Order: sequence, then structure tokens, then C-alpha cells
Amino acid sequence: MFFSSQARLLLLGLSCSPSLLYAQSTWDTCSLAAPVNRATKPLRPANLDKMAIYLEADQALFREQGDSELTGNIYISQNDQELRASQALYNRQTGKILAQGAVSFTNPTVNVTSQQLEYNLNSGLGKLTDVAYLLNGSEGRGASEQLIQESAQVTRLKNASYTTCPVGVNSWSLKAEAIKLDRNTEQGTARKVTLQINDRPFLYLPYFSFPLTDQRKSGFLMPNFGTNEQSGLRVSVPYYWNLAPNYDLTTTTNMLSKRGLQLENEFRYLTELQRGTVQYDVLPSDQERKNELRYHFDIQHLSQFDAQHQLKLQAAGVSDTDYFEDLGNSLAVSSIVNLERTLSYTSDNEEWDFSALAQSYQILDSSSENYARLPQLQASWTPQLAENAPQLSASSEYTYFSRNTDDNGQRLDTQITLKQRFESSAAFIEPKLKLAHTNYQLEQAAHKNLTRSLPTAAVDAGLFFERSLNEGKRLQTLEPRIYYTYTPYRNQTAIPVFDSSERTLSYSQLFTDNDFTGKDRIADNNRLSTSITTRIQELDKGREIFRASVGQMYYFADRKVTLPDEIAKTGSRSELVMEMAGELNDSTRISGTAFGDVEAKQVSASQFRLNYQDQKQRILNLGYSQRKSEYESAQIAFATPVAQNWILVGAHEQDLKNERRLETLAGLEYQSCCWKSRLAARNYLLSDNTTYDDALFMELELKGLGSFGSGTRNLMENRIYGYK
Repeated sequence: MFFSSQARLLLLGLSCSPSLLYAQSTWDTCSLAAPVNRATKPLRPANLDKMAIYLEADQALFREQGDSELTGNIYISQNDQELRASQALYNRQTGKILAQGAVSFTNPTVNVTSQQLEYNLNSGLGKLTDVAYLLNGSEGRGASEQLIQESAQVTRLKNASYTTCPVGVNSWSLKAEAIKLDRNTEQGTARKVTLQINDRPFLYLPYFSFPLTDQRKSGFLMPNFGTNEQSGLRVSVPYYWNLAPNYDLTTTTNMLSKRGLQLENEFRYLTELQRGTVQYDVLPSDQERKNELRYHFDIQHLSQFDAQHQLKLQAAGVSDTDYFEDLGNSLAVSSIVNLERTLSYTSDNEEWDFSALAQSYQILDSSSENYARLPQLQASWTPQLAENAPQLSASSEYTYFSRNTDDNGQRLDTQITLKQRFESSAAFIEPKLKLAHTNYQLEQAAHKNLTRSLPTAAVDAGLFFERSLNEGKRLQTLEPRIYYTYTPYRNQTAIPVFDSSERTLSYSQLFTDNDFTGKDRIADNNRLSTSITTRIQELDKGREIFRASVGQMYYFADRKVTLPDEIAKTGSRSELVMEMAGELNDSTRISGTAFGDVEAKQVSASQFRLNYQDQKQRILNLGYSQRKSEYESAQIAFATPVAQNWILVGAHEQDLKNERRLETLAGLEYQSCCWKSRLAARNYLLSDNTTYDDALFMELELKGLGSFGSGTRNLMENRIYGYK
């Protein structure tokens, strides 16, 4: 039969590569002129069996021996596949068919035109000459001097091309001297490949391979490049190793003009019970540091034994404290002060929870050295009591703390809590009692054994009011709330500070019973928090369009418990805390937080954000933050079309207090229907607070093929909220 399974393989190979498939995105739609002759409405009778061969021609001369002749408007179809030609010869004995003159082939995957088709129905071998093709369901098209079906599983193309650009717009194309599609190995290979930009060679690859299915395959990925002052020009060539169905490795060779050759390795694995990544980057001989060996590793592992039990490992390290300063690519990375190494096990059950942890750090900044926890054991118990009954819970934590420059010691902390919530649709009240007992055994302190027991009482209560707005389209709530907590004073100056710090004032802190984090300090509190919140909701869309809260803490006694080298606080009330967030319209959202010093009648700290994004791809983000005399900064980021297909982007953060810039980004994007190009320049302050680094990012993204460059899109997405 003419359209046997072997015959179908001849042309399906053109659309098997995932590298050539179109992925949905924000690309403009190309306006395509017809590059190939698409078939008109099928002539095949609808009631004919789909596997039967249907043939039409203006004239036909059938012979028992030799070639039968078909002439004029030849149409052959079988199983959603169609062949059209002007002339054809068919030999029944040999199974050979020769079609000429405006040959076209169509199936659900591809449309092909050719000047000549030779095919043997018996062997499944054949070839097409002067081929042009269009992939259905995408905008991929191309041409080939010859398409040869060597066997049922192997197809070869000679002098082939591929692009997603419309006919007459050769913005980019891939050209290969030879392509082999091998379904035995489920991979394709191309030799002497040239990426052309505007019909001019841009990138040459002597060899290129790609998968014919969705299965992963080893091979080179798109190269990246960029530049900064620290490392100079960076050219990165990644290679993907498909080691097994459940684990793989990506090795990236970075050629740094100032420092030499760097290798980045990322190993990923996934099993039924565990998953993780292992990253190891090495610069064997850093030319900027007297050929010093430099490396970085990061291990992330999770074993999920079942829904209740899991084991996690997080470990990172570097060869030296300047690694991120020299080889990092952002202010956030270069400002890392320590690297965590943690092994933890957790067990979550219906009433009992247990966890074990071992944690240490590689210290990059001696001013922020943390204690290691070797180990920390935690257990908690929350019995399932009757509905509406008081809720009882108990927790215990044992930790051994160690640090090179300070006292080591053990701490055992136990807490028992009893609370009950009474609520209705209009109000709630929740009283709570808690007892905390802590025991210390210290190795070098004058008082090696210390104990502390403190009770805490608290009451949380609130009301709910609501009213309709806009003829019932919106709902506004009013939610007053009070929170009272009492903890007596205990002198804790002899107790070391292993993991405690003072909480930063926030709206949520109004409803906590301790002003410190950790277990080493329990604040003496006799205070009342009051707050009120209002919300406006759109009922038809079920979304909150506005929310505002204001609250304050009132102290009935001075707070004597402090951290070392700090003085007791004597004020009768906290700063006024205000929060708000809302939508001005469908395109604009604002949010803000402010802390008001009532006695000084001034705003001590504030933060404001405005995010604008409309349907015309215009984005504007504004930000401002300040805290007393400590810092004051402003941020702006935007993206806007400036001409057809052109988008201008920018971001800037300014330290207003010290009158210096923290980071500046400027970029330009060009987008057509088949390719995008991005260029960005970035200047940012390094962690030494005096030195700036400059970086240049370039990226070229080809629709349906992928992108190569330096991750410019990721940079813009991270710096400009809403940019895609």
C-alpha cells in the first residue's frame, strides 16, 4: 500500500524534534504567506474506510507489466494523509512509485512540497527532491535539497534549513549540510550547522544533536556569554548528560577572560522516596589570585519516607571568604555572610511531632558568627480532645550550642500551653496560659547550671462588623481586636544568648507574647495591644480590593529584660503601626507600612510600594523605605514600549541617606514574531560598600529553538516586578 507505516516515517521525521516545536508564549503571531502548497478540501469520500487507498487522476493507463501512468491532478489518500502530483508512474511488480510536477504531501503533522518523489512500497525506501515543508500547529518551516528514507527507522536530509520566521523574512535560520533522524536511538544529528542572522553566518557548530521524542538526551545546550569587571568576558558552554531516567548532570564550561577556566556541575536525582541536587563549581587556577584553587559546593537533599517522616540535608561551602565577592553576579550573592550546613529529620503524627537537627555554618564574615547546633532535638504533643474543649499542648527542645569564640553549652526548654477559643460569626475570645521552664548547663561560665521558670497569661479578643457598599456589590468589614499578655520579670543577665534577638516591630508582633525570638530571653510583659482592621471586598469576583490596619501596644510597666549591652525600655507605648494595601484600578496596586512615634509626632519608619501594569505592556514600580536615621532609599523600575517591537526597561535603587546609588539597570528588548533580542547593562555596589561592578548582558531568543546569551531575561524579571 502506498501510505504504509514505512511511508509515513519518511516525512514524520521533519517534526519530531522538540527543539523545533513551538511552545506557547507571549510571541507575536507571524503573518505567514504560504511557503508550501497546502491541500484544498479533501476529495476522499467520507464513508470510505480510513485505511483504504483512494486514488484519483485525470487520466490513468494501467499495465500488468511495467509502469502504470497517472496524469493530471493526481490525488492519493489514506488515513489522514494525502499526496498530490501532476504526473506519476507506478510499478505493481516492484512497488516503486515516481511522482513529478508540483508534488505535495499533507498529514496532520506536516505539509511538504517537492519536485520529485521516488518511493518503493515494498521496501519502504525512497527520497524527495527539492523539498519545502511547513510544520502544522506551529510556524516552523524549512527546505531540503534531498530527503532520503534509508530504512523504516532512518531518514537523512541533505542541505536542510529550518526557521519560524514568515516567508520573505529570513531574520534567522538554521542550516545544516546533513541531518540524520534515527528512530532506533530516538535522536537526530546534524553536521556542519550554521545559525544565520539576516542570511549571514552568526554561529557555527560542527556537530549538533537533538531528541526525536520528549525523552531527555545528552548533548550541548545553547551557549551563554556576558561580561563584568570582576571576571571579564564570560563564555559558557553547557553540556547535558542524560545518565538515567531518574538522574542527570549538567556540566558548564566557563571561559573567564581574567581568571581562566571554570567548571560548573549540577547533578540532579529523583526516586520514589528522595530527590535532590548537588552543585560543585571549581576554578582550578584563578589568574587573578596567583593561580589559587577556588570552589563552591551546594547540596540539597530530601528523603520523604512517607507523609509523616522526612530527612533533609542542606550544605554549602566555598574555598575562601571572597568567593562570592569575586565570582558572584549580584549584590545579594556578594553580601552572603555565612553558609548553612543542616541535616534534619522530622516526624509529624496526629498528636506527636518530633524533629532532630544538626546545624553548623561556614563563616564568611566574622562579625556575624552564629552558634552551631550539634544537635537540636524537639518534641511536641497536642492531644486530640473533644470539640470545643480546651486545647492542651506541650513542647520540649534540647540543644547543644558550640562556637569557637564563645561559651559552649546545653539548653533544655519545655513549654506547656492551655488555651480555648470561643467564637461566633460576630466575635471571638481566646484566653491562654503558658508555662516555660529552661535549664542551662554551660562549660565556661561562672554559673554553669542555670534554670528559669516563667508563666505567661494572654487573652485575644475581637469583633466583626460588616456593611454593604455599591448596592450590594461590595462588602466592607470593621474588625477591632485587643490582645493582653502578662509575664512576670525574672533576671536573665546570667543566661547566655545563643539564638535570641529582639523582634522587629510589625503588625503581627502586636499579638505575640514575647518580644524576643529564640528561647534565651523571655520578656517581662504587662501590655495591651489594640488594633482595628477594615477590608473592602468585591463579592462577584471574591477578591479583596482594599485593606488597612492600625494598632499599638500599651505597657503598664517598664521592660527590664534586655539583650547584653542594651538598656531597659521605659516607654508607656509602642510606635503606632499602620498597614494598607489596595487596588486603585485594574492596573494599579499600592501597599504601605508606617510606624509613627506618637510622642515625637513623626514617622519613624515607613515603606511604600506602587505597582502599575496595563494591557499595553507598560510597567512602573515605585518604592520608598526609611528607618529613623539608619537608612533611606528609593527604587524605580519600569518597562515600556518605545516603538513597534521595541521595549525599554530600567531600574534604579538609590541610597538617599548616603547619596549613592545601590544598583542601576538599563536594557532594551526587540521582539519580532520569530525572534527576540535583549541587551542590558548593570552597575551595582559590592558588599564592601565602596566598590562598584559593571556587567553587560546579551541574549538572543529564537522562537521554537531556544535562547543563548547571559540570562538577561532572568535579570529583568528579578529586577522589574511584572516583567515577562
